[in-house]
Amino acid sequence: MPTLIYGDAYLKAQVTDDREARAAADVAAIAPFGAAWLEKLTILRAYIITCLECQAQPDDLFASKLKHYREEWSSTLAEAKAATVDANGNPLPTLSITLERC
Repeated sequence: MPTLIYGDAYLKAQVTDDREARAAADVAAIAPFGAAWLEKLTILRAYIITCLECQAQPDDLFASKLKHYREEWSSTLAEAKAATVDANGNPLPTLSITLERC
């Protein structure tokens, strides 16, 4: 039984312990967000994982919800990064790819 509270009545029955655990691991791998951001991002990520795994047709309800939750994920992740600082007090980088000099 998932531990978080899911507001989407259609998807909450499809969110499993495994999906919630993977969502939490995905979010934790990004940055050490505060509890409120961590919960919100984990819920959104669980919805995305659920939609990806339950989608049967490219135009079914899961596909529609996936599009919505991906957009919400992007904006919420940007807000969470802007509100979070690293161990040195610096804001988190906005790019998610590593830039290295050759």
